[in-house]
Parts: sequence; C-alpha cells; structure tokens
Amino acid sequence: GRVVSSMAECLELLGAVIERNENEWTVTGVGKEGFTTPKQILDCCNSGTAARFLMAITAGIGEEIHIDGDESLRERDMSALSGVLRELGCTVSGDNLPLSVTGPLKTSSASLDISTSSQPLSAMLLAAPRFPFPINLEIIGKAVSRGYYEMSFEIARRCESKNNFSSKSIDIVPWEVLVPEVVTVPTEDSLLPIAMLISELHDVSLEIEMAESSPAIVSLAEQSEILDLRDESDLICPASALMAIGKGGQIIGANHSRGKESDRLDSTVYLLRCFGMHAEVTQEGLKIPGGQIPESPCDPVKTHQDHRLAMTAMILASKFGGEICEPEISAVSDPGFISRLLELGD
Repeated sequence: GRVVSSMAECLELLGAVIERNENEWTVTGVGKEGFTTPKQILDCCNSGTAARFLMAITAGIGEEIHIDGDESLRERDMSALSGVLRELGCTVSGDNLPLSVTGPLKTSSASLDISTSSQPLSAMLLAAPRFPFPINLEIIGKAVSRGYYEMSFEIARRCESKNNFSSKSIDIVPWEVLVPEVVTVPTEDSLLPIAMLISELHDVSLEIEMAESSPAIVSLAEQSEILDLRDESDLICPASALMAIGKGGQIIGANHSRGKESDRLDSTVYLLRCFGMHAEVTQEGLKIPGGQIPESPCDPVKTHQDHRLAMTAMILASKFGGEICEPEISAVSDPGFISRLLELGD
C-alpha cells in the first residue's frame, strides 16, 4: 500500500535504488558511503511509520532534512521520538509535521516513552547502524504494540545486530549490516478483521488458522467478552463492528489508538453511530452492546483520512448502503481493496 511505497520513495531520495516487480522488490542500499542529503522534502504521505523511521534515519546524516506528510499525518504527535533525538543532541524543529531534523547525535543517553507507540523504538534501532556511537535508552511507560518492536529486533538480528530488548534500559550499539539475499515479508494480520467483517456480512467463506493467529484475533473470532488491543490497536474499527453485530463486549488496552490517523476511539463510535449502532468510550477503550442491526446512514460518512475507518465504512455500506467520503484513502494499506469489494456484487 501507500505506507510501503511512500517509505520506498523517500529511501530513493536518500540514495537507495529500488526495482519494483509484481511479486518482489530488489533493493540496492547505499553501503558504507551512507545516505545522501535529499534535494527535496521527504513526503511520507499518510504513513506515521515512514515519518518516524525517517526522523531517526536522517538524524544520522548530519545535515538539515525536511520531513512532511498529508493533513492527517500533520496532526499526529511525534513528540516521543523528537524528544529522544533532542536529548541525543539533534535539532528537531517541532513535534508535528512538517519538521526538520539536523544531526548528528552528540550525546549518548536519552529516555523513551513507549506507552503510546512502539514505532520510535523500532526507528531508533533500525537507524542505529549510521549512529556515530552506542546509545542508551531509558524505557518509560507500559509498552504497547509489542509485536512490532519484537519484529524490528528480529529483522535487525537477521542483519547481524546483537542488540536486544530490555524493559527498563536498552543499549543500542551500531553494527555493520549484512543482509540476507532474500527477505520474506510477513502477512499483515491487522487486515484480517476486515476480511472477517466481509465474511460475516456477505456470507463469504473464511478460514482462520487459530494456532497461528494472535491472541486478539483468536478472541475476536471466538467472540470473547473482553478484547485486549494493547498490542493490536489497528484492529479496533472492524473489530468494533463485528462485536456490535455479534455478542458485544468490551475493548480494553486501546487508549493509544487515539494517536492513529484519526482518534480511533471517537471515530469508531462515530462510524457505528452513522450506521445506527452504539458504543461507549471507556477509560481503556470501548463498551459495545451486542445484537445490533446496522442501518443505512442518513448522511455521507466521513473517514477522517483514516484508511482502516474507510475500509470498515465501505464494508458496512456494501451491505446496508451509504455514501462514504474519501474512499480512496483505503489504498494506504490495501490498494486493491475497493476493486475486490466491488467484485462481491458480480
């Protein structure tokens, strides 16, 4: 999707060469010469992942580099990472895009809050090969989205990193990157509830390998009363719709979903309300009554430039009708989503 392509385009501006084929990409890195200073702004489009990774990467270049994104991305809080970079001696012009980052790192210790996102930690780890010296990060807060930083450490390990995660303090040491010849990209499990909602509404067959699924996916498939999204907040939009038309329940551990493309607690409640359903925001997430019957919206449904909200809205509209604003934003994570959804009516 656009998350991947925007990151790739920015890396090309930094000197990487990427050959795109249908089923595989060939990436030629910059090697020991390092990244070059881009001649234009790095545009991350709608991707918070790209923005945070590039903030850390550009901190290792040593010159002022400008990073921007679309209207939705400009509203997202980057302070967890910008604060770390400032503590390490970099100049960062703001806590929201557009901003500029000027390296290099000058000090070796900082504190990092991982209670709202795992991306800053992943960004610092994967940018570390270009850091001038080892750094120490004091870890603050209860970690969320742990599977993503665990995957980042595993990717780094396969590229010869010796760095390991610690819940209190992490030493991140630069290393010489040796990449495997072939890298297999794992499937995006966070899109599975989208497929589950389509299956539920359109009676489409869907088989879920429970043994290989995450705890949140298993809980959702089993219609558990409690759905903990501490590590999988991206599931909240379609999961809420499934719970509303199913047995209902409570979503917990999802407060950090407020910092996504939209405030996903409020925007999910709004979406359900548009389709005649109800949910209540709680301290940790949402309380959703079950057995609800969706209705066609009276007014156009706003998607708030949030691809997951848009996909959930379009699925509901495909069954109950409705006009969805900015449906094309779904291409951020799934460029073929709309065409596949339309095929259900063929």
